[in-house]
Amino acid sequence: MAKSILNLLMWHPEKKLSTCKITYIHRGSPYNLKTVPGSKIKKIEKGFLVLKEDIQIPYHRIIKIECPDKLIWKKCVSKSNS
Repeated sequence: MAKSILNLLMWHPEKKLSTCKITYIHRGSPYNLKTVPGSKIKKIEKGFLVLKEDIQIPYHRIIKIECPDKLIWKKCVSKSNS
């Protein structure tokens, strides 16, 4: 789902991916999360997002996409009854 939202933001005539923020799981960062501005996105590949520094982020690690003043998408995490 994150890939679809990112593609929409990248190609939509009225939206700007460069003004958005992407938060993803990044082990070792504070709270194991890292946020990057959309302006750092180089391309959207089949299985991952590529940043300008050639860093690859698998879509399953993306947990939130925010654009100015609006949460666009947030990953649903189901809780088990265990």
